[in-house]
Amino acid sequence: MEHPQYFPEWKTQAKNIINWVHTNLGNDKWKKYGVMVTNEQSVYPVPANSHSSRQAADELLYASLTGDTSMYNNAVRELNWATYMVDFDGKNCFPYDEPWLTDGYGDYVRHYLRAMATFPVLAPVEDHILSTTSVIQQADYKDHFKKYLYVDFQTDTNKVRVYYRTFDNDGTEEIKLKARPSAVLLNDNPLKETATGEGYTWNSLEKGGGVLWVRRKSGNKVVIE
Repeated sequence: MEHPQYFPEWKTQAKNIINWVHTNLGNDKWKKYGVMVTNEQSVYPVPANSHSSRQAADELLYASLTGDTSMYNNAVRELNWATYMVDFDGKNCFPYDEPWLTDGYGDYVRHYLRAMATFPVLAPVEDHILSTTSVIQQADYKDHFKKYLYVDFQTDTNKVRVYYRTFDNDGTEEIKLKARPSAVLLNDNPLKETATGEGYTWNSLEKGGGVLWVRRKSGNKVVIE
């Protein structure tokens, strides 16, 4: 897919779609709390967690690509609102009546993952992979090594914060970390901190922790110390 910058009209089209959703599916019952949520359907105009969180994730992606943050606050509040549709035991339910057994379980969580990958500040200040261009075959975090599968690296596990293995030898991962890593290894070889080519970059966040970007060209096993 071509990068959006090569299609100037895409910004207007995207904003029009977002506005259409607000006009035709928007629900302002909670407007007094500062949030516009999204109805699941036009025939069944009831808001719930799936479409509200989807709309929020899409608006956050639009904000990150265009720099237009006019909808950022509503998007974050819509994500918060959607969490109230989930009970302590995990069951999903509309705010008025019956459970919704498809979108609430199949889609809902993915929209939060997309939102956190787009704006990592929304993710908890914990060591965790946010996104990848490959398939993560194994991911282990400090104090949980060898819990499910063996670990295939030479570093002392006491020094390792995150270990993961991907399907492809070429790819990019976005990882939220509590603190800057002391080293990043690819197939047991140190990666350089660099803005181009194979290596990694680190961006600190004002609200704690930061984001590590790992760019791989020749390996699929990453160790973060």
